[in-house]
Amino acid sequence: MSERSSVLLSALLGTALLVAAVVLGTFALIAGSVAGHISALVGAVSSCVVSLAQTRTFPLAILVPTVLLLASAVGLGRALILYRRERRLLKALPLHRCADVELADVARATGIDLFETPARSPAAFCFGALRPRIVFTAGLLERLSSEERAAAFWHEAQHARAREPLRCLLARLATSTFFWLPVLRDMFERYSLVRELDADRLATAHTSRGALARALHEVLVSPTPAGSVGFADRATARVHRLLDPQAPLPSLFRRSRVALSVGALAILGLAFTFPTNVPVSRQVHRETMMMQVRVMTPSGHTKTVLVPCP
Repeated sequence: MSERSSVLLSALLGTALLVAAVVLGTFALIAGSVAGHISALVGAVSSCVVSLAQTRTFPLAILVPTVLLLASAVGLGRALILYRRERRLLKALPLHRCADVELADVARATGIDLFETPARSPAAFCFGALRPRIVFTAGLLERLSSEERAAAFWHEAQHARAREPLRCLLARLATSTFFWLPVLRDMFERYSLVRELDADRLATAHTSRGALARALHEVLVSPTPAGSVGFADRATARVHRLLDPQAPLPSLFRRSRVALSVGALAILGLAFTFPTNVPVSRQVHRETMMMQVRVMTPSGHTKTVLVPCP
């Protein structure tokens, strides 16, 4: 399970959807149960001077799903803004058809769009959520032999075939939305590694382990363009696998992230179980809420006094 990218992605997205349903359900349940108190509070604020003591007795359980909903909305918004910025940067890249005749022929045979950009930094990546394309930099093509170029191409071809840019985008959005559930970050990191191992297997099947290892060596220190799935992603762990196919992968979950996730879910569970554990009673309203009333004095003048709300 921990080495199958499709299973990991399904587990990540399924967990995110389940958490979303729980948070929304908890919010709806608590909001419904305290609706009367909320309406009373709104009415009181409009006509009365609400004391600090009355505010402290407001049902606190509703704050838990409310805060989580707002935090998730902010996380999703930030992820979407970042993705939009990344798309602009990738669209601004100067691209033209790859000049390598051999690679271009293979790309046409597989039905994958292959481009070259004049950047000197060695890199290869796949981008495009709906229409995946492969891009090689001129710097990488100059450094690689024919077999090494083929290894890099087949690696990226696997990403294009599996529509990894789109899958990766969905995983990133889910992870960013529920950032307060750190185990999703662990699942995303494992998914990112396993998808690269899947692509490496296709590359070695068409070329050799040596060719792929040499190609990886050229891009170890080159960053992947934002918003794309790059040839250099998780390179160190992949080289270990190339040297030893039986090398174990790092632990799937980190204890600290598991503990934080369990804590967040426990707090949400308490809010769901005890939605009105700190109710606002009518007696507290009368004792702690005052309203301003204008009264007539015996001398015919008017003055404002504070009286308890009825």
